Amino acid sequence: MTVNVNQDDNKYDVNIDGVIKSVSDSQSIKDALNSCTDSSKDVNINISNSFSVTSSVIGFFLKKVQADNLNITINVTDDRLFELFETLNLTEILNVKKA
Repeated sequence: MTVNVNQDDNKYDVNIDGVIKSVSDSQSIKDALNSCTDSSKDVNINISNSFSVTSSVIGFFLKKVQADNLNITINVTDDRLFELFETLNLTEILNVKKA
């Protein structure tokens, strides 16, 4: 799994490519998101080539939205991952979209 952060003006894109499955994957995502939320409240998270996400990442996304008032949009390419967010009733809270 790889994580890249790109900035365009005051908006960030966090691009995640690959299956999110390990503790180190989760930590990489958290570090990337933390690196850009100090100066911006708008972040696009693009997840490609992954059919799952760890519970710690989901919890972290929820914390960023609900406690830190971050505006995120999560774009997913895999239907199974989108269905996971739907099943957990998180598509609206986390602004999840099919890419």
